[in-house]
Amino acid sequence: MKKLLAPLCLLALSACQSPQHYSYVTPPPPPPTYPSGAQPYQGPPPSKPHVRPPMPSYGGSAGPVTTKTVGAYMDGLERDLRHYLRGIPVARPGDVVVLNLKSDDMFDKSSLNEDGRDLLRNLSSALKHYDHTQVQVNGYTDTRLAPDKATSLTQKRADAVAAELRSDGIASGRLTATGYGSAHLKIATGDGKAEARNRRIEIKIVPKPG
Repeated sequence: MKKLLAPLCLLALSACQSPQHYSYVTPPPPPPTYPSGAQPYQGPPPSKPHVRPPMPSYGGSAGPVTTKTVGAYMDGLERDLRHYLRGIPVARPGDVVVLNLKSDDMFDKSSLNEDGRDLLRNLSSALKHYDHTQVQVNGYTDTRLAPDKATSLTQKRADAVAAELRSDGIASGRLTATGYGSAHLKIATGDGKAEARNRRIEIKIVPKPG
């Protein structure tokens, strides 16, 4: 018995004197699982451009309009423009409707681009229906140009808009076009400053009761 215990003691002592080293490897996490057909979150979808519905076929004039009915008349125009020119800011100070159009979206320098012509064609459809109105086309820009050049550029742009409206069937007697250059800034800046919000065409539609 003593002969058997001696080797066992030696083995126990050697185990204590020579500790064993173990390395631990953390297994990678399992891949995520999704319900059938689901996809991992990819972030918010990219923004889409405003999609404008086609203008309706009005089928004639909305007139006549009187001083008593002018509010309801302009309500209809405002409602239609907000719907059919979706994405274009529409303001309503009193009985006047004002559109704020970005020059950068409408023009290549002083010439209307295709997007600008498409927008004005839609506007013309509404103006032919609400025909007891006057249309004032006002051009503005920022302070990058000298005052005389800024006035000249905005006058050319206002004239181009008015000409396009005339070609779409709006009577010349209803239209005026004025370029204001860098006067009446929408966003106040110093001289020589680029500001896209100041480069704009404002179309003011004024009722004309008869």
